[in-house]
Amino acid sequence: MRKSGISLLLMLFAVTGWAQESKTEKKDSLPPIVIEGTLERVPEGTEIWIFERLGKSLTSGEIKEAKDSVRNGKFRIVFTPKDKNAEYSVMAKYGASLSRHSMNFYALPGSTTIMTGYGVHEGNWYAKNDDPRQIEANEYRAYLDEKLPGYWDLQRRNDWVNEDDDDYYSVKKKVKEADSLYVEYMTEFMQNREFSPVFEKYILQISRYILFSRNKAQREKAAKLLVKTPNVENRWDNEWIYEARRDLMPKFERIKIGEKLHDFVLYDHQDKEHHLTEFNDNGKYLLLEFNSRTCTGCMEHRQSDALNALYKNHSDKVDILMVNNDSPYYWDIECKDPTKYGRDPWNEWNDKKGCEDIMQRYGIIGGPWYYFISQDGTILGRIRDTENLQEAIDKYFKL
Repeated sequence: MRKSGISLLLMLFAVTGWAQESKTEKKDSLPPIVIEGTLERVPEGTEIWIFERLGKSLTSGEIKEAKDSVRNGKFRIVFTPKDKNAEYSVMAKYGASLSRHSMNFYALPGSTTIMTGYGVHEGNWYAKNDDPRQIEANEYRAYLDEKLPGYWDLQRRNDWVNEDDDDYYSVKKKVKEADSLYVEYMTEFMQNREFSPVFEKYILQISRYILFSRNKAQREKAAKLLVKTPNVENRWDNEWIYEARRDLMPKFERIKIGEKLHDFVLYDHQDKEHHLTEFNDNGKYLLLEFNSRTCTGCMEHRQSDALNALYKNHSDKVDILMVNNDSPYYWDIECKDPTKYGRDPWNEWNDKKGCEDIMQRYGIIGGPWYYFISQDGTILGRIRDTENLQEAIDKYFKL
């Protein structure tokens, strides 16, 4: 898996709801924001996209965009912000699709941000302006650069390395060590920082690293930072803090390979109640998919050919269940209108609560994820994404 934990988090900024931003200032609108960039070692014509994120939601809410292309190492973007307190991210489009990464930054209406950097990894880019939030963000960044020089270059190499490369295992080992140090250094640094929009971003990034590494000692240490954050009971009030609390103070520990399926109550599109353990001891394997119909990126990267072939050719030996983690609102729409987001011929269930508990128990962030279950309900393995789905099917299911 080429994506790092932080890459997964940053990719979520560009999941849904994009709308083209006009560069013409409208009546009664806020004054425009100017981004003037100079980038070294970035291919000519690379598109630079600025996303304006409104609200505190990771994967929903309104996202507005503006863009320009790199010419002679420079770009200039002018856009009219919709909210004076909005947060922004910058991403690059090198070919057919956007980068897996982004750099967060802040900017006040009517201001100019100077953006500099090198290479095709946004982690090596910097933003400078007079916004107090950006000044604070640069303090975080300076501390990380001092403690972990070359960290983003290593992450970039990790993006492109494959098993055929001589340094594959060396890179993977270095990345794992560097990610652990990232958590240690930033947790230590944040102990002396006050809560702020920058603080909440970093505590979520830390929590996501820990969620992937499952380092209990680091989790307990980082959880102490939560005393500085507001109490958030509803994820829609501030999903950043809500998710960080879930990661660092989990209700469930992540299920392990070799354990039996942990049961949850779920419902089909006809509102009939089901249990995961229905599949135990029925003489068939189970392919358990976690995904969301309303996540455009998730569905685009879903390798349906492998699933369709499995269902068509081996439904007598393998059951397939998609655990749909859409919110109750969207699940209700899917139930009422089967053409709205599409359907598969196999089972698709939801707990009508957003599937937060089951996702935490099974260690799911985003989608798609696949679990491979034996005939007696034992977890044989799991993979993220669809890159090796067919190989995993061949490995775990003796068809």
